[in-house]
Amino acid sequence: MTEPLRIEKAQPSDLLTLYSICRQSYSENFSNHWNEGGLEWYLEKTYGKRIIEFELSGTTVNYYIAFLNDEPVGFMKLDLCSNVPGQVPEEGMEISKLYFLPIHQGKGIGKKLISIAFELAKKLKKKTVWLGVIDTNDSAIQFYTRMGFHLQEKTRLDIPYFKEELKGMWRMALDVGTL
Repeated sequence: MTEPLRIEKAQPSDLLTLYSICRQSYSENFSNHWNEGGLEWYLEKTYGKRIIEFELSGTTVNYYIAFLNDEPVGFMKLDLCSNVPGQVPEEGMEISKLYFLPIHQGKGIGKKLISIAFELAKKLKKKTVWLGVIDTNDSAIQFYTRMGFHLQEKTRLDIPYFKEELKGMWRMALDVGTL
């Protein structure tokens, strides 16, 4: 029997749940990508309570929380007005974060979250959905390719404390008209 998967758009009242799953899922996946002191610095800068609270109160970011058996196991963050460099921001939507607990890999969580992003992009009449992925993360690149994304361009992370050998990134994009 498979566990029931539920995805909910996060509301301001979900702050503590979102804060917890953001930090846990990111840490379990990427703690080894940081030099000393970097992980905690990044978690506070990106997933601090004030940051998440601010984003939840606005209109340009949507968070979605994935639940299995009513337990939060992952999340997705969408920037609703973001496009690949050189394109009109209002015409694009970025999947800026998509993480879930590693023990739940292969359970369809990523596919379900991506399908929600695609549905929203069509509803909002976006032309492009895009994301960034570390260039050494072959399994993520393969997953996004299977979901219809194409390698767009190489770039580099410009972020302190991140291990130098992992700063290579791919921007991947998908034309919403192909969905």
